[in-house]
Amino acid sequence: MSIKHVFDDANGLIDKALLGAVSTNPDLRLYAPHKVVYDTTHTPDKVAILAGGGGGHEPTFSGLVGRGLVTAAVSGDIFASPSAAQICSGVDLINSDKGLVVVVLNYTGDCLNFGLASEKARAAFSGAGKGQEVEMVIVGDDVSVGRSKGGLVGRRGLTGAPFVVKALGAASEKGWDVKSIGNLGRSMVKNFVTVGSSLDHCHVPGRATSDEERGALGPKAVEIGMGIHNESGVKHIENKPSGPDLIKEMLSLLLNKDDKERAFVSFEKDDDPVLIINNLGGMSNVELSAIVAEVVDQLKKDWELSPVRVYCGTYVTSLNAPGFNISLMKHKEVSKDIGSNVLELIDAPTDATGWSGVSQGWSDKAILKTPDEHLKESEKRLEEKRNTGHAVSGSLVSGKSASAGPKNGNPDKAKEALSSLCRAVIDVEPTLTKYDTVVGDGDAGETLRHCAEAILKAVEGNKIQCDRATAMVLGMTEVLESNMGGTSGAIYAIFLTGLVQGLVKSTENTDEEATVKHWGSAAVHALESLGHYTPARPGDRTLVDALDPFCRTLQKESDSGKSDKDALASAVKAAKEGAEHTRDLTARLGRATYVGETSEKVPDPGAWGVWALVEGILKAL
Repeated sequence: MSIKHVFDDANGLIDKALLGAVSTNPDLRLYAPHKVVYDTTHTPDKVAILAGGGGGHEPTFSGLVGRGLVTAAVSGDIFASPSAAQICSGVDLINSDKGLVVVVLNYTGDCLNFGLASEKARAAFSGAGKGQEVEMVIVGDDVSVGRSKGGLVGRRGLTGAPFVVKALGAASEKGWDVKSIGNLGRSMVKNFVTVGSSLDHCHVPGRATSDEERGALGPKAVEIGMGIHNESGVKHIENKPSGPDLIKEMLSLLLNKDDKERAFVSFEKDDDPVLIINNLGGMSNVELSAIVAEVVDQLKKDWELSPVRVYCGTYVTSLNAPGFNISLMKHKEVSKDIGSNVLELIDAPTDATGWSGVSQGWSDKAILKTPDEHLKESEKRLEEKRNTGHAVSGSLVSGKSASAGPKNGNPDKAKEALSSLCRAVIDVEPTLTKYDTVVGDGDAGETLRHCAEAILKAVEGNKIQCDRATAMVLGMTEVLESNMGGTSGAIYAIFLTGLVQGLVKSTENTDEEATVKHWGSAAVHALESLGHYTPARPGDRTLVDALDPFCRTLQKESDSGKSDKDALASAVKAAKEGAEHTRDLTARLGRATYVGETSEKVPDPGAWGVWALVEGILKAL
């Protein structure tokens, strides 16, 4: 495979590619600072479809923005999820009063960052009082990894994504409501299977060029199930079989009902599936067409299946990987679920230039814009949105949620509790670092301490408002998002965003003083919000093992009539017991799942950190 590129450096490559994408459709705009491509023709009376993820998979999703498809797409750098701040700008650039459906591929960074942005959108929409709702569809269609290895994380997202957003965009054009569109997306994912193979890894411009450094496959090798970020496949074959034999093995992974690891969708001979052949970026068109012919022939001869639609093209890529995906969708089951013909939605016209299918022309008023014009128009849109007080991007504390919910009866005491929380985290850092050195990569303590120091500095500098519960949590969240990255940062941010929503819902009386009862109900609401974006549950050896019992005990004890301090003390005790219990648990998520057995039984660092910070609150009371 060639490691030569026209652009030899990945820096700035995605920015240039996005500018190219909007140049092919003059109705589109690019907000370059946050890598957002959006459709200016989308009207407020239709549900908006927001999608995104790492760059390098084009045309998914930036090439799929247009009428009848995606309303806005947010891109990260190559193979890296966009930040929640980027995604929030994407939400604010969308023109819709009917709600939002967010679509992402099933990868941890994408799910968490888009999940966090979704929670912020819910909070902003709630404050606006327009009844807008947010639905999230996570696309996981890969069968190669299998149920056991996939575990709690589930199937990887592959070729299903562009077809899901195609149907969702068409449903929006037809005036479907946000709930119905979300249900449509989830039904499609449930009935979609994909398997891929590649003759080599892709090459990222500017990175290692030697075969050894970039993990190149042998000259005659092929890998079945290779991921779209160069993840290893499920089967490495040193001497590539013939084309028909390779396709035969791939179809078996999709269709063999006896393979309990991979039989995610059962196809019967009269199901007439939708067939998609996807170019991963480096296949020639002549070979791709030959693959189509061979797949159609084998489906009919070996499986008694006759595709009702055949799509062949470049939908989801892995840069220049010389490989392809085979996908099948059980459309009849989807149509049954939604009470409408899903084929009509996939067939519907669109002007998205990256879609290989039915299309429609540009609007009469379309005029190509310069990069400066793109930026000015986007910034004007964002300013108008922020002036409403219901923006998702920008300062969190300036939004309506900051003035809703209960007030802190004693702001000085609230400030003291927040400071105590931070100091407790700072003090426990050496212990967390020790634990994480045993079971992780050793950075858990430093990550938490860095964030705690930033929040403490903001508190001491009176940068966080403590007179109202929601404003205080929003202030914490704003500091956290700027100072705590990675998976843990996203998890804490999602929880705190959910906590704000819970506080707002706890009372409509803004003169009411916050009690542990308010905090307890809000904490459980936040916990449930977090559960939408991470599969982690008690028993998986994560911070949830301490967070879950803390939240639920706090609500239970406060509802039982206990005093605020006694209810909090019981909740802190439950958090410590949960954290201690992780010593005997096997990690099922995160980096710790890849660490070998150790004779030293230490608690999960994340869970121990949760206990330390809530104990810090208790010490201040």
